[in-house]
Amino acid sequence: MRSVRGKLLSITFILLLVPSLLIGTISYITAKNSLNESGQTMIKNAVTQAIQMIDGYQQQVDAGEITLEEAQEQVKTYLLGEKQADGTRPNTNPIDLGKNGYFVVYDEQGNEVAHPSLEGKNVIDVKDVNGKFLVQEQIKAAQNGGGFVQYSWAFPDNPDRIGEKIMYNDLDPNWGWVVTAGSYMEDFNAQSNSILWILAWTIGISLIVGAVIIYLLSNHLSRPINAVKHQLNRLSENDLTGTFEPFKRKDEIGELGNSLAKMKDNLSAMILRIQEVSHTLAASSEEVTASAEETNRASEQIASSIQLISENAETQTQQAGSSQEAVHEISEGIRGIKDHLVATQQSTETTSLKVAEGKNRVVNTEEKIHDIQEKSHRASLSIQQLGDKSTEIGNIVSLITAVAEQTNLLALNAAIEAARAGEHGKGFAVVAGEIRKLAEQSGNSASQIQELIFDIQNGIEESVTFMKDGEESVSAGILAMNLTGESFNEIEKASSVISEAANNVLQAVKTLDQRTASMVESTAKTAEMIEHSSAESESIAAASEEQSASMQEVAASSAALAKMAEELSGIVAEFKLG
Repeated sequence: MRSVRGKLLSITFILLLVPSLLIGTISYITAKNSLNESGQTMIKNAVTQAIQMIDGYQQQVDAGEITLEEAQEQVKTYLLGEKQADGTRPNTNPIDLGKNGYFVVYDEQGNEVAHPSLEGKNVIDVKDVNGKFLVQEQIKAAQNGGGFVQYSWAFPDNPDRIGEKIMYNDLDPNWGWVVTAGSYMEDFNAQSNSILWILAWTIGISLIVGAVIIYLLSNHLSRPINAVKHQLNRLSENDLTGTFEPFKRKDEIGELGNSLAKMKDNLSAMILRIQEVSHTLAASSEEVTASAEETNRASEQIASSIQLISENAETQTQQAGSSQEAVHEISEGIRGIKDHLVATQQSTETTSLKVAEGKNRVVNTEEKIHDIQEKSHRASLSIQQLGDKSTEIGNIVSLITAVAEQTNLLALNAAIEAARAGEHGKGFAVVAGEIRKLAEQSGNSASQIQELIFDIQNGIEESVTFMKDGEESVSAGILAMNLTGESFNEIEKASSVISEAANNVLQAVKTLDQRTASMVESTAKTAEMIEHSSAESESIAAASEEQSASMQEVAASSAALAKMAEELSGIVAEFKLG
């Protein structure tokens, strides 16, 4: 893997090299083209000057000052020098046409009118190395109003060396000469090669100096980055020991180092806090488990007591039915008394027996009702204690909910810090996410437990209300039974004096009939209340069973929470803290 310093060196070197090469190449090409254009202008001006000179000499010929031959020779001499004995000319033209430049004059048939070494020869069919008829092209350009012709030609001092040559051609209207002048392109743009060397040296020195500066700068930048990399590697291995000194820089790298140091400190503090919370969570879950087990045992005991109350209520219902039947029998006996006034003595004896039996049954019924009242009171107290226990459980569940919310917040903060750590914080982000899920599950379980406890408390409050109603009904039954007992006493007294007060028997029987009707109604109500109490006892028993099941769920949730706390402690233990 390439380092940041290597990448920085490569990129910066490329950024130096590419613009330098572009600038150098463009400068070289521009200078070369400019020199070529200057050379073309120079040879064009030279040809124009030669045409003007011919025109001047023609004027002298027209004036009769010199002959045409003399005029033409003087022009040749000016352009190429005096003709030597061997027919050549020394090319002593005062006009600068470059190192290898010279004038050439043709006629329109391709004969050399003036040439340094080929004067008098016909070169109409001469070709360059590429097969181009260069003389024909020159004559055609001149006839077309003047123009440049380029072709490839060997250098005079080195026949094996071929160069690009350019000639400007124009037609003299006076003598019909095709005047051309030119040279090799190299003669014009030779100075551009020196520019190329200067640019090469400049670029090379710039690259060397730039490379040194870039190397020093890259070291200055990569040194703190490597320190950050080393610290992040330690963090990725859950190693939070040691210290990390912030950089004494005011740029982005300095801010990165300061942020890393702050993140390490915050992460260490967060891990310590998670350790404390996990220990607290484990202890709280154990307490909740113990409380749930205790509440479960109490619920089972209450359910057993309610079951006993229910069984007793069924017995009381049967006894109340018997009492009601007895009361009906008394009523029938009283009606028999009214129907058989003739046999008052016999009816009085029978009535005395029935009254004694009814009195005993009333006493028994009263005792049963007292027993029901006492057991209902006990059941009411047990249900109230159950309500107090459920309130305590609700407080513990609220504590669990608060701990879960705090754990969720800590997990969220841990995930945020892990996200800031980037790629190296992904592992811790997964751990923080799992912690957050566990906290959310704990909070959801606690909320479900809270709802169950709320339902139990509502059921307990309703049960307490029903039990109070039952106690009031039992008290009313006791009062009715006392009245019944008093009625039986009166009947007994009346029966004892029947023989002495026969005339008052009928009135006494009517009174007794009214009293027995009231007693029948009271016994019927008593039986109904006992049945209602029995049904409520069964409802309370079912609620107690539901609470017991809920407490078992609370115990299971607490055990799971304790296991999660242990797992959280194990995860946190993987971090090395200084």
